[in-house]
Amino acid sequence: MSVNDLQFLGFVLLSVLLYYLIPGKYRWIVLLTASGIFYLSNGVTAALYMGATVILTYTAGRILDKIVNIKPAGNTPEEKKRQKTRLKHRKYAVLAISLVLNFSTLAVLKYSGFFAQTVNAAAGYDLLPIPSFLLPLGISFYIFQTSGYLMDVQRGKYPAERNFAKYTLFVCYFPQLVQGPINRYDALRAPLFDGNTLDYTNIQAGILRMMLGILKKAMIADVLAPFVETVYAGYGNYPGILSFLAAALYCLQLYCDFSGGVDLLCGVSRLFGVPMAENFEQPYFSTSLADFWRRWHISLGEWMKDYLFYPLAFSPALAKLTKKAKGRLPAEIVKRITPCICTFVVFLAVGIWQGPGWANIAYGLWNGIWMSLGLLWIPFAAKHKDKLPKNTIFLTLWGIFRTNLLVIIGRYLSHAHGASLSMALGMLAHTVVSPGFAAVNSGMLAELGLGAGKILQVTIALAVLFCISLAKEKGVDLRAWFCSRRWYVQFVLLFVGLLLIVLGVYGNDAYTPIAYVYENI
Repeated sequence: MSVNDLQFLGFVLLSVLLYYLIPGKYRWIVLLTASGIFYLSNGVTAALYMGATVILTYTAGRILDKIVNIKPAGNTPEEKKRQKTRLKHRKYAVLAISLVLNFSTLAVLKYSGFFAQTVNAAAGYDLLPIPSFLLPLGISFYIFQTSGYLMDVQRGKYPAERNFAKYTLFVCYFPQLVQGPINRYDALRAPLFDGNTLDYTNIQAGILRMMLGILKKAMIADVLAPFVETVYAGYGNYPGILSFLAAALYCLQLYCDFSGGVDLLCGVSRLFGVPMAENFEQPYFSTSLADFWRRWHISLGEWMKDYLFYPLAFSPALAKLTKKAKGRLPAEIVKRITPCICTFVVFLAVGIWQGPGWANIAYGLWNGIWMSLGLLWIPFAAKHKDKLPKNTIFLTLWGIFRTNLLVIIGRYLSHAHGASLSMALGMLAHTVVSPGFAAVNSGMLAELGLGAGKILQVTIALAVLFCISLAKEKGVDLRAWFCSRRWYVQFVLLFVGLLLIVLGVYGNDAYTPIAYVYENI
């Protein structure tokens, strides 16, 4: 079942009706049943992989919970201390084994082909067979979500979920499966399990969010995708300026695809009264790369910060390195050694998360290097702060331009066909060496799928999206404005919006839905 078609909307409508028709204490069972049906409709094998993850992490969570709750015993303080140390080692051993097993599934399914190709290329012949696996829907998202759950239980943040069926719902709740976000158990537990009452505000907010998601996905992302794919696949056949245009438009396509999917499914979740974590906050208004990554894929960034950055930052190895650097390097540099290394590792992990291939690793390195340099630049920038122009509008616009240029260059890497680093670098070189401005014309754009009609459609949709995003950036609550209108005005606006979507998107034979970019990542 694809979330891009009317069948999914019918499935959601039926699930919402059933959810509010039965008694509150049983409503979580409707969500569990709907989630099971949705995931099984996408393949039995995928459901088996998820089932294995659920069983593994549920069992590990219960074991960790028991260890956390054991009080050190002993007749003397020394005996209690030894018992405490043994429990700590046992706890870390259980966590390590469960995390290795959990991430091994992801590693084998997602990276074994890349590993075999790399080994074969180094050996000069086919030493290893090239495996090919069909990635289950949303595997990265539920692997990260369950791993975060285990680490939180190990830290004693909350007790492990005892009800296996409820834990299964936490993992396989269908609105979060396609593109995330990566939710936290303590935030999702109550709204998922307690049963929510019918609230018109939730229904209203859910429908508006779904409409915004469909606007982004169907009216922008799916219209730009054919042009982007064609140019990336055969960049050498077109002027270099089209390579840059394709990379810039891919930024828009990816944002509207990813955030549009999140908007659609967060809207669906809101219909049940279940709020999910936010994933985007107007990233293209960012004035620095650090600001961009605070606004882009927020739930992944928070996950990396809590479960990779901080554990690494407080590790004995980095503490020893910082200690050795004292007296040998300037104090301001010493202070930034740990955050620079941790930031670099985090973005290398983000690059690997993007998918197998050296281009994705290079993408992680590209961002990691710039982010680390930004941290090192802070003390030097502070010394020259007074010399900078005082015009805040100029500084803001310059920051936005500079940041988006870095993001666009990064997209040469993150969207390289076959994740080929040589292809990405070749496309980047072609942009610089053979721009060919004069060779571009409307006929060429039309042949590549960007005729006048589609350009007009995308321009209008982007203008609407820009106004909505700018209002949010300025702190304007558009939903509150909408809710303050009279009920019949709200009804007319919703009805017209839904009618345009159904007729213009789902009822348009010329529209071909495209799978979400991160659906099987």
